Amino acid sequence: MTVFNSDVGLGDPQATLRVYLANRPSLEPFAYPGEVLPLADGDIAQINSHEGNHWRKIFNVFAKFLYELKFNGTDDFSRWQDYRDVRMLQPGSGVALCYGAPAFLEADITALDSTSSRVILMGKQFAEECGFFKTDGAKWLDSRFAMNDNGVIVCPYFDYRQLSDERIRYLVSLIKNEA
Repeated sequence: MTVFNSDVGLGDPQATLRVYLANRPSLEPFAYPGEVLPLADGDIAQINSHEGNHWRKIFNVFAKFLYELKFNGTDDFSRWQDYRDVRMLQPGSGVALCYGAPAFLEADITALDSTSSRVILMGKQFAEECGFFKTDGAKWLDSRFAMNDNGVIVCPYFDYRQLSDERIRYLVSLIKNEA
């Protein structure tokens, strides 16, 4: 399994599915945790109440995506909202939201073992800034999604309008076809 030693963000430090985004919440200790910080019960609600609608959308769309993917225990919950509040981004969840560009894009993309890890870059502009389109086989699959030879996926930002339910299903199909 790939080890992502330089990642900073929220979630399971041993995550096998990592979503990278350009920004971070301003609320401490979540803004600059120094590593991937596992969340506890109530942390998502605390971030949402402090940060507002932007982070609420990110967490909701992320939970809907993971629930549709049937990822690591989501089937233990009858609703994606319950999964979000009880398990998502907590120890053992297998998922993380990471801040900034993945270090492996800047170094050697072959360091990513795509058979044991899934990586998603959130947003076209962010992917361009990360240098994704300079990686081997990076190509647009349509006007919203891109992928490279290592299975790193670029998708729309986690917002209801940009990553609609239909686009969530498409993202799930991309991951399942790569698995």
